[in-house]
Amino acid sequence: MKKTLLSVATVTALTGIASHNISAAEYTVESGDTLWSLANENGTSVSSLKEVNGLSGDLIIPGDVIELDADAEATEEAPQENDGTYVIKSGDTLFEIGQKFNVDYQKIMEWNNLSSDLIYAGKTLIVAASAAPATETVEEAPEVQEAPAVEEAPEVQEAPAVEEQTEVVEEAPAVEGTVQDQPSAPAAEQNNNQAAEQRAAEQRAAEQAAAEQRAAEQAEAERQERIQQREAEQAEAQEQQAQQAQSQQVSTGGGNAASVARSVAAGKSYVYGANSASAVDCSALAQQFMQAYKGKSIPRTAAGQMAAGTQVSNPQAGDLVFFNGGSHVGIYIGNGQMIDALNPSEGVGQRSVSYVHGTVDGYFRY
Repeated sequence: MKKTLLSVATVTALTGIASHNISAAEYTVESGDTLWSLANENGTSVSSLKEVNGLSGDLIIPGDVIELDADAEATEEAPQENDGTYVIKSGDTLFEIGQKFNVDYQKIMEWNNLSSDLIYAGKTLIVAASAAPATETVEEAPEVQEAPAVEEAPEVQEAPAVEEQTEVVEEAPAVEGTVQDQPSAPAAEQNNNQAAEQRAAEQRAAEQAAAEQRAAEQAEAERQERIQQREAEQAEAQEQQAQQAQSQQVSTGGGNAASVARSVAAGKSYVYGANSASAVDCSALAQQFMQAYKGKSIPRTAAGQMAAGTQVSNPQAGDLVFFNGGSHVGIYIGNGQMIDALNPSEGVGQRSVSYVHGTVDGYFRY
């Protein structure tokens, strides 16, 4: 009987699979560039540029360096599909790769010494038997044959009762046994050494594969963190642009408090704790209005705003009106009317000062 064992060289070859490098043209984003314009200029598509650069959105920022040659990856992969290997792409699974090359995915695991079906983009897989590493065979030691059974000695016959002389009892013949030659001690020791080396090689391969997996997971986590950071920076830049556009729009309102308040409130919805170009709460709306109307920065909370203002007895358009111990604030526009962000159901809009339930704390000027 023969056993098939992978050699140490084969294990090393499997665990040392080289990663696939893709060269691509790099371009530094300039002001006015968009993914659509860059895709048209370079004969590719927006989706290809996003995939190559790991972008989840269409926004790019001047100064970013992006790769434009989106077809380089496809060009590099062709030779590897022809020589029985394949470079893993993002989203691939062993089952899908097996279907692509008409081979059982468990064979792919066996050829690549994989202990699980977890794979990582950029790794090279053996996907054909022609590219699989050669194996060597080790013959087992011959089995020991058992010795033949020992013949029993003949029974001793008793002497006749009448005769005084007794016959001498013959001794049983010596037991002859034949045992086939067993493997010598050096040969057995060599087999044990080979088995120990095989186990050590498998252990080293498993440890190296685990280290590569941890490194790949760490690299992916860092990449995701960079993507999230870039998206946050892009969102912040968009918010700043929206606020600047809103300030420019408000500045054309002629300085009238009511028109400025309506411009600031236009298109916004009520979200508790929000302070953006599209969502605000009551104090955020008052803060944005005072910045646009008088160019003044006031505290963020309604209570803080009331404490920072000067209470007046003759309210004018542009003053802030506070309710219920500083828990709510509105922008007074005259004639008993105000513009405020009341709640999610009432939203942001114009209403009477008396519409709010409770007490009016007073009118404050800044």
